[in-house]
Amino acid sequence: MFKNFFITFLFILFVNSASAKQIKITSDKLEIIRAEHVSIFSGNVYAVEDNLEIWSKELIVTSSKDENEIKEINANGNVKIVREELSINGDKARYDPVQNKLSVFGKVEVLQNQSTIFCDKIIVDLENSSSIMSSESSKRVEALIINEN
Repeated sequence: MFKNFFITFLFILFVNSASAKQIKITSDKLEIIRAEHVSIFSGNVYAVEDNLEIWSKELIVTSSKDENEIKEINANGNVKIVREELSINGDKARYDPVQNKLSVFGKVEVLQNQSTIFCDKIIVDLENSSSIMSSESSKRVEALIINEN
């Protein structure tokens, strides 16, 4: 019964009434810090919003003061993000649902079709389907592009 209460609570909490978007999150544990408008999901975390899926060890959701809008989602530990044919793996990620931008940090691996890119950071504009990849000055972005023709 306690678990059902939280599922209902999360559904209400994560529905953005302005744009009718919703995010469904499942995990082993949930900690809610109401004073800071933060929900911390940990252990086998899986989140889905429309066609964006996120897996991680921990997911921190920060909402607006009135709890009607999600301001930011941060994923930590073995992060995997999938959207259509694009898959991104990294150490940490930040998703801004308002601007529809995704940033992944750490040992980043980007897979699309059979092509692979390795870098330290990627910023993806999900609205415009554009990406910027970069690495530290001592490392370089490495890409293996495979033409399927």
